[in-house]
Amino acid sequence: MNEVMIIINQISILTLLGLIGFISGKTGYLPENAGTIISRVVIKLTAPLLVFVTLAGRELDRNNISNIVWIYMLGIIFMMISFGFGIFLSRVMKLEGATANIYKMHLMFGNVIYLAFPLLSSLYGDDGLFYAVIFGIANDTLLWTLGIFLVNKHENTSLRKNLKRFINSNTIALCLGLIVLIIKTIFGQSVYNIPYISQTSSFIYDSFHLLGSTTFPLSMLFIGLILSEIKIEKVSDLVKRVHIFILSLFRLILVPLLATLLLVAIGRWIDPVAKYVIILELAMPCGTIVPALAAEYGSDYRSATENVFITTVLGIFTLPFIVYIMQNLIK
Repeated sequence: MNEVMIIINQISILTLLGLIGFISGKTGYLPENAGTIISRVVIKLTAPLLVFVTLAGRELDRNNISNIVWIYMLGIIFMMISFGFGIFLSRVMKLEGATANIYKMHLMFGNVIYLAFPLLSSLYGDDGLFYAVIFGIANDTLLWTLGIFLVNKHENTSLRKNLKRFINSNTIALCLGLIVLIIKTIFGQSVYNIPYISQTSSFIYDSFHLLGSTTFPLSMLFIGLILSEIKIEKVSDLVKRVHIFILSLFRLILVPLLATLLLVAIGRWIDPVAKYVIILELAMPCGTIVPALAAEYGSDYRSATENVFITTVLGIFTLPFIVYIMQNLIK
């Protein structure tokens, strides 16, 4: 019951933040271009800083290298499996262009930081948060490479031009964060014995963390603003969005259950907490960063926002179910 209340509390926070943006958009309290400006702030500034401080603020425990490798590899594998489902389902649903690409992205990328980090920290303490960071690295590896390619693919630009987009503020932040993480892991506390390093790094970290942490509320504010433009007045409007409910079935239930069965088959090679983290990360609602990316790159951000909204609401019911199943199967 405690786990269920934690999940409901975190999703309620998301909903409230989105509601503030929704009301601001519906009433005209914020200008029409507010969503576009917020999305650019998130993509170009706050998200890169969040990626950097999440990595740079950690130090790997050499005793957990095996679990780290497993989480990273399985995270990539399961997300690519989800991508395969996305290709299949988008064709079955006859989705085209930017809408199809966003569909594939949202089957791959869940809310692995903004909802998962506080949730996993509350459920499994520091170990849960640490493993969630590792899964987040796997997620970011694909998000800022394959994800950027997909969000631009509708423009039918050359492969070379799309590859150039892989070099962006977020991939740079990812590389810099990994460099700092590796240095801290190799040299440990001796790094801070260098004059001024401790004070300077603390100052930089605190400043970047303060700004990077605004990514979460800004993303939800953006989603609320976009939702204020969506009109669902009758049942037929929901029928037109049946593909989102199919996405929800795979994103929230089928893929996490598949992961649970495979992790049970693996046996005791991985820490049970690491298994829980992988499963719950895969069970997260659609990622809130995708609508912001879609708006930045001229893709179907309205479809992306609808995906986030519907899966987040359904996640209130599916996450407790997944927690119950995995805790009974994995010991």
